[in-house]
Amino acid sequence: MTLTKIVVSRLLIFMNEQNSTQYKLAQKSGVPFPTIKSIMQQKTKNISLRTIILLSRGLGIKASEFLDDASFDEVELL
Repeated sequence: MTLTKIVVSRLLIFMNEQNSTQYKLAQKSGVPFPTIKSIMQQKTKNISLRTIILLSRGLGIKASEFLDDASFDEVELL
């Protein structure tokens, strides 16, 4: 599985738990809405750690909680 697919999957889990939208996440995280939209549509291939940290903060969780998933252990990095 690609990094983008895993990040999208994790975002959907946390956003659904919070009944949040991409727009609300953009407002809370400071990540521009077009960037979030691009990530969710899997058009963004290289998601920076900075972006993951900002998105995590916008979700009200620690980045370590966001990254705490076995999927990241098997991510395709090529």
